Amino acid sequence: MLKLALFLSIGIIGFVAYTGIDISSEYEAISEIRNDAFNEVIDPLSKKILTEAANSNLDEIVNNAIGILKENGGAQ
Repeated sequence: MLKLALFLSIGIIGFVAYTGIDISSEYEAISEIRNDAFNEVIDPLSKKILTEAANSNLDEIVNNAIGILKENGGAQ
């Protein structure tokens, strides 16, 4: 497995060196796509999830469930 990873990394470096691809511009293009995905998909989704979790009164739900289990003699 290590030999394969080493071979692939050397092959990729050799290909980039042979073709003269500008890695910094390619990285910049990929970074823009990643930033757009975070800003337009991940951030709004995480804000919505955190807002819903904060408003869910989870502690009350858990306490009620524990109270019901104690009244019924525990989980069987």
